[in-house]
Amino acid sequence: MKKHYFYILLVVALLFSCSLKDPFGDDRESKPVGNRPPDTHLFLMVEQQQVTDYDTLNTGEIVPRMYTTGLDTTPSKQVIHWWGDDPDGQVVAYYHQWDFEAERTFTTLESDTFYVPIRSKYDEFSFTVWAVDDQGLEDPEPVTLRFPVFNSPPTIMFALDSNPKVRGNPDVTSFTFPTRTFVWDAQDPDGRETITFIEYALDDTTEWIRLDGRTTQITLTDLPPGKHRFYVRAVDISGAVSEAISFPDPEDSTTPNRWEVKPAKGGLLLVNDYAQDQTKREVEKWYMDILDQLVGSDGYSVWEIGSLGSPSINSENTLPYSSIDIQANLSYFDKVIWFSHLGRPNLTEAGLSITRFVREGGHIFITNGNEEIPDTTWTFTNIDSVFRLNPGGRLFPGVDVPASFGSAQDSLLDLSLGKLIGNRVSALVPGPGVDVVYRMQHDSTTTVPVPYNGSPAVGLRYRVGSGSCIYFSLPFHYCYGNENIVKVMRYLLFEEFGP
Repeated sequence: MKKHYFYILLVVALLFSCSLKDPFGDDRESKPVGNRPPDTHLFLMVEQQQVTDYDTLNTGEIVPRMYTTGLDTTPSKQVIHWWGDDPDGQVVAYYHQWDFEAERTFTTLESDTFYVPIRSKYDEFSFTVWAVDDQGLEDPEPVTLRFPVFNSPPTIMFALDSNPKVRGNPDVTSFTFPTRTFVWDAQDPDGRETITFIEYALDDTTEWIRLDGRTTQITLTDLPPGKHRFYVRAVDISGAVSEAISFPDPEDSTTPNRWEVKPAKGGLLLVNDYAQDQTKREVEKWYMDILDQLVGSDGYSVWEIGSLGSPSINSENTLPYSSIDIQANLSYFDKVIWFSHLGRPNLTEAGLSITRFVREGGHIFITNGNEEIPDTTWTFTNIDSVFRLNPGGRLFPGVDVPASFGSAQDSLLDLSLGKLIGNRVSALVPGPGVDVVYRMQHDSTTTVPVPYNGSPAVGLRYRVGSGSCIYFSLPFHYCYGNENIVKVMRYLLFEEFGP
């Protein structure tokens, strides 16, 4: 026990005998370590493959902190990530620079997407990043990634359904008037931004017309009558050219193999929107016989709108994809007769174009003796509501359809059913600003049994801008009972619609 006390006293004495400096005193000696620079790292995402600066990436000559991607080639679109770490502080920003750039770019981001300006089939590019810490010190050994880039040619295709389709034999002709819009979608594996030009040609591919690379459609106007073929292709920044696509394409069995432009003849357009008639064209010929008497065979043009439905009838001439073409077709003329019966008419799809045509001074007579109920949202007329005129699907001949145009000729313009209507048709409740120009004979005065009460409206006149629309909900070609169809049509075309 005494030995233990002796040793303790000896240690204490030694401590006090040594002149140790106070470790907490102000005059203590120090050896501070200076601010150390940050380290920089980066990695590249290529088709879901991650390449980082930690991998064994060097190929060929070893360059300090210079890495290749480990891939044979990459696209010109590069998605690059970087980060930094600082042993005695924080990384707050970065500088980055491509070898084709004159100056570095300052950023606080840690990733970005770049498009390298490849102008040849193959090239190499380097990207360097410097981390910067909170004391403003940069990494003295920035990290660099080298990219071997192979340029991929662009591709181009027509927009889905922008050209008419066929079911069956493609050896048919698509007809248009002198306006035709083509719509396409161009892509490039190196990025859509690398497409610098779109080039198109009509008939002769030795003379390409250049458009901006962002262009996705073109409307050709004043096309000369006859057969034509449209070509389009894409060109990227390196001069690589896509395969040219065309309409028509003789190797494409889903589209018509011929395209022919018809002249816009006369000031009157007859629109056949009754696809089931476009095999024998009996109704179309009925109207043509009337127009031949009124304006002559050179005084009007015919536009047939086919159907891709079941059955497919004249599908190579379905309603144009672009509303530009629909409106152009109407605007070649001053007056339009549009008829449909059975099936599904195209009035709703063409409705905006019809409204614009009327607003700009056009006049149109529409007869839609169709089971499909008229659309109360149409703006070329104003229908408050509709109801079935013949819910059982029968309306017998001999029923009159009196006119009420407010003209001294009204009694001469009365119509009468000359044929049984065997499908459901609609009665119309007019909205504001609408004149009723045809009603059904009152049920109390007809000797023929009728399935309605009162005298429902079936013909409306509506003015839009400087033009007008007359909408008739019966099949007009069934209304010949009074043998005055030519007289009625003459009044519509030359009195109602002007000389």
